[in-house]
This record gives sequence, structure tokens and C-alpha cells, in this order.
Amino acid sequence: MSAIDQPSPQKAQRIVPVPTLRCTSGGASGTAIRIDQEEGTLGRREDNTYVLADPQVSRVHARLSKRGGSVIVADLGSSGGTKLNGEKLDGPFVVNHGDTISFGTAECRFEDPAAAANNEAPTMVFEVPEIETGPSLSPRQQQVLELIAEGMTNSEIGDQLGITERTVKAYAQELYDKLGTRNRAGAVAEGVKNGFL
Repeated sequence: MSAIDQPSPQKAQRIVPVPTLRCTSGGASGTAIRIDQEEGTLGRREDNTYVLADPQVSRVHARLSKRGGSVIVADLGSSGGTKLNGEKLDGPFVVNHGDTISFGTAECRFEDPAAAANNEAPTMVFEVPEIETGPSLSPRQQQVLELIAEGMTNSEIGDQLGITERTVKAYAQELYDKLGTRNRAGAVAEGVKNGFL
């Protein structure tokens, strides 16, 4: 075979390191989520940018953003809450290589190959934007909203949850107040809009 007939060597494709969440506990243990979008939501619902299939994770649980080489996490009013290294988040926070993020009971380790290679945390040279989180519901309010969406009456909801009809009405009124509506149909519409349904 002459030198002309020999195939030319293929160039190796450049591998770009991507920040990753590696779930270490909960229903999604073993899952690796590559944070490859500038901004996206994380939750158990299939239409999230990042899906975390764990029953203790809210449908739309948190928002992940990439700014200036850093990753920012913010809770979106989830019922189980979001913690960074054991501290409950009350706003958007920058995540560093090696940090532990808990979405409800699902615990994930944040790995940033670029920061690990530099052996230092990324430098923050920007302002963290305010992220509107919207209303949050208690687990019982969430249950009542879901049963309202199924078309159940207050009496049927009370039987299903083992509470009185009067208590169901109180939860329904709390839902209307939190979601800014006056009736069941409005609560369902706002529940869909805010990712509760």
C-alpha cells in the first residue's frame, strides 16, 4: 500500500467539560445530569430542562442558570425545599465544585471539571439576578389542588384525605389566596401555570 492509499489519521474531537450533578441518594440515585443549557428548570415532570425522577422532587423544583462560568441554583417554591451544603436556599446561590445540593430528599454532588482542573472555585464577577419564584404550596395544599383538578367535590376530597369538608374548604380558600384566584377553575388554571399540576 502506497503512502497515497493510506487513510489519514482522524482528528480527535475536543471534549468540552460540562458541569454535572451526580445524584447520590433518593429515588434518582446514580443519575447524572449534565448542565448544558444557559438556563432551565429541574423537577420530576418530563417537560423540565433537567428531569430528576424522584417522587420527593416537586414537578418544577428549582432553576439552574449558567452565568460567567458559574452555575446558579434557585428554589422555585418547591414543597420539599432546596438545600446547598445543608443550608436551605432563600434565594439564588452560586454552586461550587464539590458542593452538595438537595432537592427534597434527593441529594446530588455538583462537579465542575473546569474548576476541578484549576483546583479553585470560579470567581464571581457579576450580580446574581433576582429570580421570581412564585407561590409555594404546602404538601396538603398540593394534594387538595390535585384532587380539585380531578373534579372531586369538597366532600369527596375530605373522604379521600381523611379530613372534614370544612377543613377542605379552608385549604381551598388558602389555595385561592396564594394563587390569586376566586374559584376552583381559577386555582386549577394557576396551578398549571405555576407548575403545580
